[in-house]
Amino acid sequence: MRLWRVEEAERLAKSELARGLAETWAKCADEKCLAESPYDPALVGVGRWWLGPFTIGNRKLGDVPFFSLPPVATCPGATPFCLKWCYAVYEIANWRAHVREAASYLLSLRDDFPEVILRYLRRLPHRAVRLHVSGDFYSAEYLEKWAEAARREPGRVFYTYTKSFRILRQVETPPNLVVHLSADPHNYVEAAEAWRELRRGLITYVYTPGAEPRDFEALRYILENTEAAVLLFLNHVQHAPRPRVRVPQLWRELREALGPLAKRVVLDPYEFSGGPQCSQCRICYRAYI
Repeated sequence: MRLWRVEEAERLAKSELARGLAETWAKCADEKCLAESPYDPALVGVGRWWLGPFTIGNRKLGDVPFFSLPPVATCPGATPFCLKWCYAVYEIANWRAHVREAASYLLSLRDDFPEVILRYLRRLPHRAVRLHVSGDFYSAEYLEKWAEAARREPGRVFYTYTKSFRILRQVETPPNLVVHLSADPHNYVEAAEAWRELRRGLITYVYTPGAEPRDFEALRYILENTEAAVLLFLNHVQHAPRPRVRVPQLWRELREALGPLAKRVVLDPYEFSGGPQCSQCRICYRAYI
């Protein structure tokens, strides 16, 4: 199955625009240098909401900078669930974001990638950085570059969610690179196996009311076969079913389906209750900051 976003990512990664943007990021480190480039400030990353390859916050994250890559094309662990429901495929319809993701991918191929991104991060006051609002660890070499950046910035926490379980097993990552395993109805057995081996982070799961009948089966398997807490996200993609999810009712259903195991399920507070934002919640990284 070919998705327009994958085709677009492949096209943009070969474009002169993305290549020039990546080269500009590599040679610059501050707003003045970026502003002197020939690119639109929002594209090159100048202003309140950007600094070079980092975007600073969104509606859910709040004031947390993030670094993203093209979806699916950089996701070796992508499953049929991703192709059907990935929000980065179906909801990020911003041309500048697409170009920036392609340029970020080209930047990530550079040997000096850790040095480049740290030049930008050291100009930001934020102690938490989100990796991959879209995209994932596409190779062990790429993951090692982020591990090196995290080692050099022990006072900052880098956090993300991944389905690249095989790659994660290949790299020794520092404690402040917090990686949570992402499970869905197609990979939950593999996610549980990976967690038992790595024993780090949460297991996250996207709940799709009425559309994925195996959701509770998958949750039970994860909880019975690991000691992990499960962070439950809500499928909010535009074409997903949109029955009103009442939190008390969902808790009753979870307790009926999972029994005492339901105590290890955490509902994402922003998606199920409208807040707080990630910058205030910090459940995914508070222990490391």
